Amino acid sequence: MTVLQKGNSISPFWGENVNLITGLDPLGLQVTSEAIYATMLPGLSNLTNRLRYYGFYCWLIDFYFKKEKKGNQTEQYRFIRRAELLIALLMQKERKGITQITGSDFASNLINNSTSNTFDLAAGADKDNGNEKTYWKYPSGAFGQYYFGALQALSLAVRYENEEGDIIFNITQPHPRQKVSGKQLADAFDEGLTAEIKALFYNCIKKGKLSNKDIPELINYFAIDKVNPKSKEWELYAEMLLDKDYPSKEIEEEFTFHRRNTITSLLSTTNQNSQEYNWYVYLGECYEQKFEKKESTNIGWYCYQLNEYWQFACGLVFYGTLQYLEILHTEEYLPKFISDFSKLINKEKKNKETETLENYITSISETEIYLLEQIDRNNTPQENAKIGFDLLFKLYQSNKEQLPQLKEYMSRNGIIRDGNMADGLFAITNHLQNDVNNFISFFIHKNIIFRHQMVALRKMGNGTQATNKFIIEEQMIRLIDIFPARWTSPRMNALRNLLFDLQVINDEGMITELHAKIAYQ
Repeated sequence: MTVLQKGNSISPFWGENVNLITGLDPLGLQVTSEAIYATMLPGLSNLTNRLRYYGFYCWLIDFYFKKEKKGNQTEQYRFIRRAELLIALLMQKERKGITQITGSDFASNLINNSTSNTFDLAAGADKDNGNEKTYWKYPSGAFGQYYFGALQALSLAVRYENEEGDIIFNITQPHPRQKVSGKQLADAFDEGLTAEIKALFYNCIKKGKLSNKDIPELINYFAIDKVNPKSKEWELYAEMLLDKDYPSKEIEEEFTFHRRNTITSLLSTTNQNSQEYNWYVYLGECYEQKFEKKESTNIGWYCYQLNEYWQFACGLVFYGTLQYLEILHTEEYLPKFISDFSKLINKEKKNKETETLENYITSISETEIYLLEQIDRNNTPQENAKIGFDLLFKLYQSNKEQLPQLKEYMSRNGIIRDGNMADGLFAITNHLQNDVNNFISFFIHKNIIFRHQMVALRKMGNGTQATNKFIIEEQMIRLIDIFPARWTSPRMNALRNLLFDLQVINDEGMITELHAKIAYQ
């Protein structure tokens, strides 16, 4: 008999070893949330947190072609990577408290372990010589891995294949259809640089060396964390963020302004709430308003918040199920395991008598926020699962009238995904006359255990990395790992950082007078 221990076969087994990894979305329910916030905030990501990188990269690519005239992929990637490491060293030396700087950990180690007055950019950045001990693994640096996608969405940068078959990055030229091009942003960034500072920067990149004595001078021009509000660069960043979602689109019927509407609505909400930037308040308002204002962007964020509640509620049930399996300390016969756990959850109800699902849903008076506040690290597995189910039922109670509209809105905007909240909540309708305990058993079996198995299998594909949190063999279920419920991050913190760099938000998280230049455009 094959024996599996920590993902490795210790007895004969016809197949490769399985590598068990944590994974991020064990029920596959977060994909709808991700699709929604990607639609609401295009051109941003949770990994593109500093606004001035947008201008810096446009300038850097333009500067590369001005200096190199004609280059290949290897040379351009080397140029970009050395520049990224140089910026990281500048920021770690002079602005250490600023986060979300590409290669900051590597730069910090270089500074702490330095024994000379010069940093070797070539040794820390170049990958073309086979060096693996560099600041970034991806061949074209953080620019190619993260920022290019954002710049491409905003029509600031392009990628093409040259005559030699190399993939080369370039910036876009001015076009009547868009407010800001890559060239305009590059020129605006360039306006803040002197001929001497550009020569010094280029010399550092070409030689692959950065002297300690040059850092105080370079940081005055290449600091990534703040943009001068009186500069052309600031104006272009504001126009870029407030332009239509996809500037390259030319058919007016296809124009959307979700990014602009989100920013202006956030600032308006902040202005009405003691000037403190808090995106949770805005999302809460969108959820409460539902379809009242019929404003497409607010409805999109309502969809997001509802799906977040849905996936988190299911995540709580999943977490409680895993906790219960853990305290049993042994594998369990699956039907008995589900039956026993369902009965424990049912015992947590105030009314211990048998009742229909519809009656139980009607009896829930607590709000979504109140239910979430009941989550505690000392909760029993059944308490966590009970909170998850109550939250699911509350979501159905509060949103059942909007489900058809939700489904139509998500389909029309291309943000509907497998496991979405509209389908999930609508399915409850078919069980309203069933006993609550029967529904709980059914849901755990179908929507938790069976769904996790299918999601883990799909993620594994033809590979050897498995995200399974339990294994079922011959109807016996055995725990592998615990996974708590988690929220997604809807790019709102990234947006906060961008507004901070524009000095629209200050160090205390309060909006400044500059917010008016954006909120009322």
